[in-house]
Amino acid sequence: MSDLPSPHENLSFLRSLAEAGRDAPLMAGPYLIAGGGWFAAASLIQWPLIRDLLDLDANRAAIAWLIAAAGFAIHLAGLIKRDRNKVENTSNLAINAAWTAIGFGIFAFWMGTAVMAYQRGDGFLMNSISLQVLSVYGIGWSVAAAMTRQSWMKFTAFAAFATIPILGAFVGTGHEFLIYSIALVLTAVVPGIRLAREAHTA
Repeated sequence: MSDLPSPHENLSFLRSLAEAGRDAPLMAGPYLIAGGGWFAAASLIQWPLIRDLLDLDANRAAIAWLIAAAGFAIHLAGLIKRDRNKVENTSNLAINAAWTAIGFGIFAFWMGTAVMAYQRGDGFLMNSISLQVLSVYGIGWSVAAAMTRQSWMKFTAFAAFATIPILGAFVGTGHEFLIYSIALVLTAVVPGIRLAREAHTA
């Protein structure tokens, strides 16, 4: 009986498991790179200076959104298939669930806005999608920061939230596409690369 661990030792063991789970690398990096990368590129193509450089009018440039959506869907399917059998810790499960919900929320908002724009005959309403995307990105990074206690994630969440009024001020000028593209790179692609590197070296 003397070989049994004491309550204090049991508590220390459980605490070490919890800390290991909290500090385990997150697996969302490649997904953030994919989503941010495809749509950042599509948004950049909408920027008037790039459209002129590529000799595209607004209607032809808009096709880039459809290409980005298709490319991301294929990319996402490949990532899901690759990661299907990976074992996730509690932090990864919670954060991945949050980002999955964010993805569905963005898609549902896009559908609802598209229907509303069609009914009202006002395509300008579609500009609200970028504001919503950055809003939920900020929420996603806030959740990740709370789960992992990593301060750089708090900064990323703040950056997403702070960009929203700036982006709103430029909607209609054409420069909102450049701002949105940069915002996606800074709040999805760059953090995604960091997470992917941390997961690879862990």
